[in-house]
Amino acid sequence: MKLRIYPQPDNEAFQKPLQLLITVEPDGRPEVYVGEGILKPDRHLVLGIAQSMAVQIEEKDPETVVFIDSAIVDLEWRQSIQRLTAGLIIARTVEEGAIAALVLGDPSSGRRLARQAIRALTGTIRLDVP
Repeated sequence: MKLRIYPQPDNEAFQKPLQLLITVEPDGRPEVYVGEGILKPDRHLVLGIAQSMAVQIEEKDPETVVFIDSAIVDLEWRQSIQRLTAGLIIARTVEEGAIAALVLGDPSSGRRLARQAIRALTGTIRLDVP
């Protein structure tokens, strides 16, 4: 699984093969994509990644978050190419397990989408079970 982004962001994580991709659209639920041959991730892992990236987006961390006003993002996945229209794309690489986020739009929309993802993903986990 790999992303094609035009224009290409500076972050190297978006140029490498990916094991996990989380996309968040305004007024939509997060979509999770998993690379071929990789087991479906635990819901707690996906929530943890979303929470971690929400903090990075809030802090505007230049190492892990890229803000772009507009871009064309295509996903090579399962022998097809799919156009992504999400405002927030969180990626995890295969080799290092590095995590990076691409925010299409201004930082405030990135923060809003990250919080939206956390709310949606938290709802999939039973918090009353130890």
